[in-house]
Amino acid sequence: MKALITVSGVQDFNGTADDTVELVTDGVYTRTEDGFEIYYLESELTGLAGTATRVEVRPNSVTVERAGTLNACMEFKPGQKSSFLYDTQFGSATLEVETRKINAALDDFGGELCIDYVVNMEHTVSSKNKLKISVKGLR
Repeated sequence: MKALITVSGVQDFNGTADDTVELVTDGVYTRTEDGFEIYYLESELTGLAGTATRVEVRPNSVTVERAGTLNACMEFKPGQKSSFLYDTQFGSATLEVETRKINAALDDFGGELCIDYVVNMEHTVSSKNKLKISVKGLR
């Protein structure tokens, strides 16, 4: 179904002032066989214009896949680390996400997803992050 999607991301780079970005956009919200899928296009506001984002929410994990000017596929599982390739037009790097917590309260009409995680580069904490996605199904 068509949906109004609000994405809020907060990054803390080694104790400096938090960097917050918020995007309100239209997208698509679908119930899948084992959870929900959220799909939307990024904008210049997020610095990712030309990139499509697909979020797959399952009972014990969340996958965030971006394709376009930025390509990445991040797998979030509470208490676990996973590596991913962060591929941009300027170059690529292998990064690691360490998932602290996932809260998903989604139903057929929308809801909210929150992910608290750390991004590591070369085994060093690069940033502490909080991603919040709110979905409101449109009829």
